[in-house]
Amino acid sequence: MRTALGALTGAALTLALLGACSKPASETAADTSNAAADASANAAAPGGAVSPPTANDAVDAGATASDAMPEAASNSFTEDQAKGHIENAGYTDVTGLAKSADGIWTAKAKKDGKTMDVSLDFKGAVTAK
Repeated sequence: MRTALGALTGAALTLALLGACSKPASETAADTSNAAADASANAAAPGGAVSPPTANDAVDAGATASDAMPEAASNSFTEDQAKGHIENAGYTDVTGLAKSADGIWTAKAKKDGKTMDVSLDFKGAVTAK
């Protein structure tokens, strides 16, 4: 008897909770039409509902050459990536590439026929000395 009473009480409680969670039909129809409008607006936009990227200053998205001093920080570029950044900045014959204790890659490289010291910071900014 207790088992049957417990089961009925549990079923009644479940139905009461489900009823409290449901929306009136008018709200459900409004939600559906709003969702359809949002979907059609996003379908026309390239990339769908994805937000456009925002700049966060973690990477130098502008020119890779910089007149400012390189910024010291933890640098996660590999040696090949560092060389690639320097070459993409217009330098050739990159030699002696080494990472200093403050996280700045340094090397000798040529540009416009001149050999100079170059530095690469964690943002990807290349600086010539």
